[in-house]
Amino acid sequence: MAKTDFKRFGLMMDMSRNSVMNMPSLKKLVPALAQMGYNFIMLYTEDTYEIPEEPYFGHFRGRYSQAELKDFVAFCEGFGVEVIPCIQTLAHLNGLMRWPRFQRIQDCNDILLAGEEETYELIDKMFKSVKECFKSDVIHVGLDEAHMLGLGKYLDRNGFENRFGIFSRHMHRVCEIAKKYGLKPLMWSDMFFRLANHGHYYDAKDPVVPDPEELGIPEDMSLTYWDYYTSEQERYQMMLHAHQKLGREIWYAGGIWTWKGFAPDNRFSIHANLAAIRACRAEKVENVMFTLWGDNGGECLRSSVLPAMFATAAFARGEEDMEKIKADFEAKFGIPFDEFTLLDMHEHEHAENEYARDAVQNPEKYLLYNDPFLGVCDSTLLGGESEYYADLGASLEEYADHPHFGHLFRAQMYLAETLSHKAELGKKTREAYQAKDLEALRGLLDEYDLALEALDSFIAAFREAWLLENKPHGLEVHETRLGGLRQRLMSCYERLENFLEDGTEIPELDEKGLDLFCRETKPTRHVRYPMWGKALTANTIDVR
Repeated sequence: MAKTDFKRFGLMMDMSRNSVMNMPSLKKLVPALAQMGYNFIMLYTEDTYEIPEEPYFGHFRGRYSQAELKDFVAFCEGFGVEVIPCIQTLAHLNGLMRWPRFQRIQDCNDILLAGEEETYELIDKMFKSVKECFKSDVIHVGLDEAHMLGLGKYLDRNGFENRFGIFSRHMHRVCEIAKKYGLKPLMWSDMFFRLANHGHYYDAKDPVVPDPEELGIPEDMSLTYWDYYTSEQERYQMMLHAHQKLGREIWYAGGIWTWKGFAPDNRFSIHANLAAIRACRAEKVENVMFTLWGDNGGECLRSSVLPAMFATAAFARGEEDMEKIKADFEAKFGIPFDEFTLLDMHEHEHAENEYARDAVQNPEKYLLYNDPFLGVCDSTLLGGESEYYADLGASLEEYADHPHFGHLFRAQMYLAETLSHKAELGKKTREAYQAKDLEALRGLLDEYDLALEALDSFIAAFREAWLLENKPHGLEVHETRLGGLRQRLMSCYERLENFLEDGTEIPELDEKGLDLFCRETKPTRHVRYPMWGKALTANTIDVR
């Protein structure tokens, strides 16, 4: 196994946002990760692990059984890879809150009710289950992004209290439970900085460092600084230095971008992670990991970020020559590095700061769901998208039958084909309708047909890829979204036909399209707009 410059160097994989990797695909990754130099894996499980005494915990969510987790831990042990549990003990538990069983210990939104004994009884069960399955003496307990802590049921019962105090008392109770089970707790650090910096975390130029004694941070609590939004080494070092002033063990968590939609962002991940690793090395951080989140649906398959995983591990070993990294990648996986990163699906054209946060784009998602008659995201179009996606689809086709990665390329190939017909379809429809260009509208009916045909192929290819890598749970979310898209395209087609036949008006197309971000000038193509429902409509829809 390759060695990196860090004591612990690993990946955290999100198994909670619809996509839970099945064990065969998860195990398939482990030998390659070990060879790269990764020596631990965190499985981020909000409620997707079994608690025998709580049947509704992770019900219908693809949760891992205790037997699955024990088997995976033993498998990884054979490759020298530690498996660290990563759970949530305060917020990010909206999967639980749908069930009445847990609503009585809900503060508000996805946050547990701090100070309630039943809350700590549930957390104790979490630790008990984890202890039975994992051999690591470290546990990540979450405690992040509880923005509305103390402002729901807690407020109703107790009145307004200083939220530092609420958070501190809860944190200590969690630490006590961890100690009971012989586990060393690790948490995300953002709440300390947000509470001290008026909601800001990593974007403050000179962050206020809260007093660890005032906060009451337990001495045995380690802190994780997470940040994956910049390629500026200086910012990483500034925040790491601020964390070190808290006097606790510091971990760093970067990102390998899998949470913007159907496509990864290997390219941005590589540049951000190089800067982060240099900063961690300079600040003598010993424990480093890179996260693979799955926000808003978990559409992106983890194996699609193999280039970023590979390059990031090389950086951690001290290798920064990208030409050598690319050659080594092709020798190992059989596909040229730059060809593999075609899965990113975006043009390599960015704003002034090529690798700034705004460089992360996901038009493959928001243009797919962008409604043809409402056109919420039409203002991001500058023209040429149809040709771009047609060319991209042709390039992806070269590896569509690859024995190991063909499923990735097939899905993206059909998505590109769909977008070659649909990306500009709504804009063209509105322009032709407002100009009363009947000939152009009749021609666009063929584009609707072609978009529907390509969408059917994409749905089938996406289902195939999903089931190869993930448990089936969560696929229903995407089949519902994509099925709704299909029905909407058919409805738009029929209404256009009616307009052409008898002049039945289409009121949505009479309205002028406005800029997505309420700017007077157009935003730079393209943007990151991750919520599928907001891309689809300005009307009410659940956008978790």
